[in-house]
Amino acid sequence: MRNEEVNGPVACPGCRTWENVPVAEARTDRGERREDLTTKPVSVPKDAGNGCMHVVEGLVLALVAGLAGKYFADERDLPWLTAVGVVVAALILVATIAIVRGETRDARRAQDGAVRAAALAAEARFCYPCQGVFYPSGHPSPEVVTPEQFRQYYASCRS
Repeated sequence: MRNEEVNGPVACPGCRTWENVPVAEARTDRGERREDLTTKPVSVPKDAGNGCMHVVEGLVLALVAGLAGKYFADERDLPWLTAVGVVVAALILVATIAIVRGETRDARRAQDGAVRAAALAAEARFCYPCQGVFYPSGHPSPEVVTPEQFRQYYASCRS
């Protein structure tokens, strides 16, 4: 169902009345906006460019570890410390790559969740007589659900 069709008059499947509005426009008895239905979407990290900073930090730490191994190998006449420094530097680089990939994956997941939640809330309608939420298209629920059930499903889409 297209968004234009959803925002027009739609009969509630529970009470068959036309007294419903999109969830974003739902109001309480006192005329206040119903913030309890769609809470603020999960904030998507705006500084996704931190990956470069983490790579630079990782490279600096790896360089320091490698140079420290070489320095102490020469200083104490223990040549095996050079190999230890190289191994520690390699481990730091691997950990840096894992951290950057994990943060990128988390940012993408949060972005996708925010899009899914916005699409879910865009179609949903709040029925005043039923005090429930329904979807004109019947997906994901063909019947009227309570605001609590809607919030739970909305929250699960965001994560």
